[in-house]
Amino acid sequence: MERNRNADCIVFPVFYHVDPSEVRNQTGSFAAAFVEHEKHYKEEMERVNGWRIALKEVANLAGMDLGDGYEAQFVQSIVENVSKNLDPKIFYVPLHFIGRDALVQDINSWLEHGSHGPAIALLYGIGGVGKTAIAKSVFNQNYYKFEGKSFLSNFRSKDIVCLQRQLLFDILNKTVEINDPDEGILKIKDALCCRRTLIVLDDVDKRDQFNKIIVMQNWLCKGSKIIVTTRNKGMFSVNDIQWIRYKVELLDDEKSLELFSWNAFGQANPVDGFVEDSWRIVHHCNGLPLALGVIGSSLSGKGREIWESALKQMKMIPNFDVQKVLQISYDFLDGDYPKNLFLDIACFFNGMDVDDAVRIMDGLDKGARFGIDNLIDRCLVEINSDQRLWMHQLVRDMGREIARQESPKCQRIWHHGDAFTVLKGTTDAEKLRGLTIDMHALMEYHYAEVVCTDSMVCRKRRRLNFFQQWLPDFFDGGKLQTGQTSLFPILSTDAFRNMSDVKFLQLNYTNFHGSFEHFPKNLIWLCWHGLSWSSIPNHICLEKLVVLDLSRSCLVDAWKGKPFLPKLKILDIRHSRDLIRTPDFSGLPALEKLILEDCICLVQIHESIGDLQRLLILNLRNCTSLMELPEEMSRLNSLQELVLDGCSNLNSLNMELEHHQGRKLLQSDGIVGSTSFITSLPLKLFSPSRFSTRKMLRFTSFSLPRFLESLDLSGTPIRFLPESIKDLGLLRHLYLRNCKMLQALPELPSHLDSLDVSFCYSLQRLPNPNSWTEGDGCDHLVEFQDRIKQELMQNLDSHMFRIIETVCAQTQTSKFKITFMDGIFNVAVYVFDKDEMLRGFYEEEEEDKWLIQNEFVDNFSFKISSPPAHRIWGYTLFTRFCMTSEYALLDPFYIIIRNNTSGRYLRCQAYLLPVSYKRGVREFQSFMHRKLGGDDPTFDNGDEVSISVRRKKPAIQIRTIGVQWLHEEEGKDDDIQSKDEVINAHNSSDDDDDAAHVAKVEIASRIFRNYYCGFYCKSNDGNIDRI
Repeated sequence: MERNRNADCIVFPVFYHVDPSEVRNQTGSFAAAFVEHEKHYKEEMERVNGWRIALKEVANLAGMDLGDGYEAQFVQSIVENVSKNLDPKIFYVPLHFIGRDALVQDINSWLEHGSHGPAIALLYGIGGVGKTAIAKSVFNQNYYKFEGKSFLSNFRSKDIVCLQRQLLFDILNKTVEINDPDEGILKIKDALCCRRTLIVLDDVDKRDQFNKIIVMQNWLCKGSKIIVTTRNKGMFSVNDIQWIRYKVELLDDEKSLELFSWNAFGQANPVDGFVEDSWRIVHHCNGLPLALGVIGSSLSGKGREIWESALKQMKMIPNFDVQKVLQISYDFLDGDYPKNLFLDIACFFNGMDVDDAVRIMDGLDKGARFGIDNLIDRCLVEINSDQRLWMHQLVRDMGREIARQESPKCQRIWHHGDAFTVLKGTTDAEKLRGLTIDMHALMEYHYAEVVCTDSMVCRKRRRLNFFQQWLPDFFDGGKLQTGQTSLFPILSTDAFRNMSDVKFLQLNYTNFHGSFEHFPKNLIWLCWHGLSWSSIPNHICLEKLVVLDLSRSCLVDAWKGKPFLPKLKILDIRHSRDLIRTPDFSGLPALEKLILEDCICLVQIHESIGDLQRLLILNLRNCTSLMELPEEMSRLNSLQELVLDGCSNLNSLNMELEHHQGRKLLQSDGIVGSTSFITSLPLKLFSPSRFSTRKMLRFTSFSLPRFLESLDLSGTPIRFLPESIKDLGLLRHLYLRNCKMLQALPELPSHLDSLDVSFCYSLQRLPNPNSWTEGDGCDHLVEFQDRIKQELMQNLDSHMFRIIETVCAQTQTSKFKITFMDGIFNVAVYVFDKDEMLRGFYEEEEEDKWLIQNEFVDNFSFKISSPPAHRIWGYTLFTRFCMTSEYALLDPFYIIIRNNTSGRYLRCQAYLLPVSYKRGVREFQSFMHRKLGGDDPTFDNGDEVSISVRRKKPAIQIRTIGVQWLHEEEGKDDDIQSKDEVINAHNSSDDDDDAAHVAKVEIASRIFRNYYCGFYCKSNDGNIDRI
C-alpha cells in the first residue's frame, strides 16, 4: 500500500468470500486476528496500527467482490481487469482523436455481440481519413476480451510469409517456421479454429492478400472477429462471406477546425489573428484528418509571414506528405486504363454528370462505367446525390500533380494560365490530350494585364480589379452580350495547328481570329460556353465528337446547312437566348440527349427531329416563344424524358398519348406531354390562369398509357380523373398533391401502392386507404379521419394517451406532431420561445420513476433499480434537442440504449422523429414510447445501462435525456379499459354492428379531436405501420 500511495504500483483488491466492510472495519475474523496480533506485538503497536490503516485503505479501493457470483466468471473478470491495467494501450492513438467516438463505439458494439452477427468488419475510406487510427483505438479497447490477438499493420507493403509468421507469433506466443504461403495458411487454420481471436488486417488492398490469412470464414472459432482496413471497399462482394461494412467519413467543419487547432496552436480553437486563415486551411483540407494534422503541425509556432506563404503555396503545390499518402491509391491501380481514367476525371470531368462523363470517355475506350466503379471502390471517386462525379479536393489535386509531372508523355492542361500560354502558341502541344480554359476565371484571378503578341489581337488592360463591377454588366439575365466579348483577348487559330491529337477541349468565353481549317479533328468533347458566333461553319470537322456543349452561346441558326456529326450523343445549347431555330438533325443519328433549355427566342424545331431514333432526353424548359412541337416527334420511340416546364406559349402536343408505352420518366410542367417508354408521367397540365373547360374535357376523355406505373398530377386544376384509371394494370403511384379543385376520385387500381391527396381541399370523399396514403391538410375528410383514428386508438396503450394529455395541457396542437411508426409511438414538440418549453413532462407522483441527465454530453449511464420480480416491458424516452439548418430528415442519426451487463443494445433511428428544420424554432422536445419484444434485448433490475447518440453530422445537439422504465403491472389504465369495455360491448352484439361502429368512431374522435392524420402506411402483414 505504501507503493500505491507513491503511485508506484496499482493495487486491485479481490474480496473472495469476505465482505469489504469486514476488511474496512476489521470485524468478524479480522477482529479476532487483530486481538492475536496485539498480544503478539505489544511492543510494536505502531506496526499493528499500520496494518489496520492499510486494510482500511484496501477496502476503500475499487476492487472485485465475488459475492454470490460464479467463481469461473469471477476469475475471468479478474483476468480482464488485470489485463487492462497491465497493458492499457497496445498502440499509440493520437492524443486528440477527434470526431471518431461514435464510430469506435459502433464497432465496439459489434465486437460485443460475440458469436452473433458477422465475423468480419470492413473499415473503408479515402487515404488519410483515419482508418488505421480507428482500428488501433478499437483494438486497444477490446484485445483483452479475446484469447488471441494480432494487429498486422501496413499489410499491402509487406511480404505475405512475414505477415503469416507475425500472426502466428502473436496468437501462439512462439515463433513458427513457415517456408511458403500455402504452409502458412494451414498453420493459421490450426491456430484459429480453437481460440477466440481478434485480428486487425491494416491497409489490405486485394482479396487474394486477405485469402492468404483467412481462406474460409468457417475456420474461425465461434466469437472470433476480424477488422480489415482498406481503400478498396469492393474487396468483398454482396454475396461473399458474412461481413459488415463501416465507411470512415470525412470530418465536419467544426471537428476539422478543432483538430487543426490542436496541431497548430495546442488548443481547441485558433488563436486571435489566425482564425480566418485557419478556416481557409480547414476548407482546403475538406475534412481529411491527415492533411489537417500535417499542415497544422507544419505551421505550429510560425509567424504571419510563413502562414501567408503556406496559403499561397497550398493553392499551387500539394503538401508532399499528404500527396505521398494519397498517391498510394493511384499507384496500386492495375494498368494504364484506370490511371488515365482517374487523371482525366481529376483534370476535366470532376463535377460532371456521370452519364455524360461515361459517354465522353467511352468515345475513347469502352468500359468507362466499369472503370469508374473501380475508382469508386478504391475511394478515389464518388457519385454524389445529384449523380455527378465527385473527388475530394486533395485527391483531385493529387491527380493533377501527377498529370503535371507526366506532362512530357501526355499533356493534360487544366490550369487556365497554362492553357492561355498554350493557346498563344508559345508551348508545344503535339502530345496534348486535353485542355480547359475559362477566360472569366483567368481574367478575374490570374492576369495583371494581357500582353500583345504577333499572334494575338488585344485590348491592353491593367490589373482587373474592376472585374467585379464589370462582370455584372457582361451578362443580361444570363445572356452573353456579343458586343462585350471584345473585352476578352482574341487569339489566333494558329494555336490549333499542333493539336492534332487532342481529345478534350474546353474554350469557355475565348475568341479566335483566322481560319478554322486546322481545328482539331479527333475531339471527343468540345465545351465552348459563350461562343460568339451566330452559326457554326460547316467546314469545321467534328466527326468524332461525342459531346458538344455550346451553352450561353450567341447562336441564331446553329449551323449553316446540315451538320454531319455521326457519333454525337449530347448536344447542349441551353441559355442560348438568340437561338431561333434548331439545326437539321438528320446528320446526327446517334444523338441521345438534346438540351435547349432557356432558349427564349426558339420558335422552330426542325421536323427531322423525328429521325432521332436514339433520342432519350429532350429538354425544352422555358422555351417561351415555342408555340408548337412538330408532329414528327411522335416517332421518337426511344424518348424517356420530355421536359416542358415553362413553355407558356405551347398550345398543343400533336402526339398520340394512348399509343405510348414505356419504362422511364417524363418530366413536364405547364402543358400536356407524353413520350414513348414511360412508366412515370408527371402531368402538370395547365397553370390555373390558362386553364379552360375545353382542355379539361380533352384530358378526362383521353386514354392513359396502359404501361404507366406512376402518375403525377400535383398542382393542376383537375376536378375529376378519367374512369379508365382503374384499368391501369401496372399503376403503383398516384400523386394528386395540391389539386385544390379535385372533387372526387373514381375507383382506383386495387394494387396501388401509394396515394398522395395532401391539400386537396375540395375532395369530398377518399376511398379506403391503401398501404401508403398521404393526406396532409385533409382534416375535412371526416370519414377517412375517423377510420384512421379508430385504428390508431386500438394500437395505443395508457402510457401513450398519458403522454398526449401531458403535451396537450402545456402547448398548442399546431406546435407538435404525433407518429406511430414501426411499433414506436412518438410526440415531437416545436419550441419557438423559452416560455413554450414543457414545464414538466411527468406527473409529480411519477418523478421518482424517471432517470434524467439535464446536461447531456456524449453518454448517459445508470443502473436500473426496479422492484423485484417486476418485468420491464417497455420504456418512455424524453429528449430535448436543437437542430441546425444542415439537418436533413433522412440523415443517419441514432439513439442507442445499451445494456452493458448483457452486451446487447437497441438502436432507434432518429429520423422517425416527425420533425424538420424550421426557421425560428428554438428547440424540440420529444417523447418516444416503445414496447420491448421479439429480438429486443431485455432489461432487468441491476443492469448497467447507457444511452448515447450516434450522428454523422453535428446538425442535432441533444441537451437533456430522461428515461422511464415501464413494468409489467403498469400497462393498465382504468379510463382506457372502460373505453375498451364499451367497444367490446358493442362488438358483442351481432345485431347492432352499426351501433358498434358509431361507438368506436365517437371514442376515437373524442380522444383525437385536435388531430388529423396526415400520413398513413400499412405494412404487408396488415398492421398499422405509420400514422
